[in-house]
Amino acid sequence: MWLKDTLFVGWQDKDRPELPPLQELFAKYDAIREAVTAAFHGELSTEPKLWPHVATLSFTYAFNTYKAIGLVLPHFYHEAASSMLRQLWEVSLNLHWMERDPDRRAQDFCNFTVMEMRKQIAKGVGPDASELKEFDEATQRFQSKFRFVDRGGRTRSHDSFAASSIEMRSKELGTPWPEDFRLLYSLTSMHAHGAPGAILRPTFFQEPSRAEIMDKDSTGLVAIVAMMLITRDVALMTRQGLVPNSTSIDRDVLELL
Repeated sequence: MWLKDTLFVGWQDKDRPELPPLQELFAKYDAIREAVTAAFHGELSTEPKLWPHVATLSFTYAFNTYKAIGLVLPHFYHEAASSMLRQLWEVSLNLHWMERDPDRRAQDFCNFTVMEMRKQIAKGVGPDASELKEFDEATQRFQSKFRFVDRGGRTRSHDSFAASSIEMRSKELGTPWPEDFRLLYSLTSMHAHGAPGAILRPTFFQEPSRAEIMDKDSTGLVAIVAMMLITRDVALMTRQGLVPNSTSIDRDVLELL
């Protein structure tokens, strides 16, 4: 895969991978979007069980992000697309990680909203406010899952519903997720956080021809990775039996790449 041959942020001309023409990539991108839309068209599982519900909403969120990326790529706004690609990757990672133990992990996914709500309340009223104490008393059972005592004896909270880092989750899933993490996550995060390496990047491509090549290659790489991710998610939904009449996706969409 040519993604392994590039640093994504930039490379020397002699090492630049030969990507398919952008119009070809955009055509495939749109074809995947239309095929998935036609196959799902509001017929995602409405089963009341928690895991199908969480998986369906996660896939919908991922697919909406995929569609949003497709709106900005034709205009070469690869910086914004990179930020959304990070979003798509992390949503997809969590979806696939939950699939390994769906009932328990989907429950944790839902319960973690309590921790997120607590953080917002604390920011609004302060850590010692009576409102926060009342909230803690009412949600103690839910919060206990995400709390731990550190080496210094202090009670701390996990940063995610998984109680593990993104890197740990990628390693647990195995190939290709660890490779994605090493190559894509930190680089797309540079754009998401407006880091110096993202903002100053054009400085290193002052020649118009090199700047144009950089814009096109970055745009093409974002398109390729987004297509890879959404097809993984489609495959998961098919495996889980959450997509009715998925034959067309299996046959057509997954073969487009």
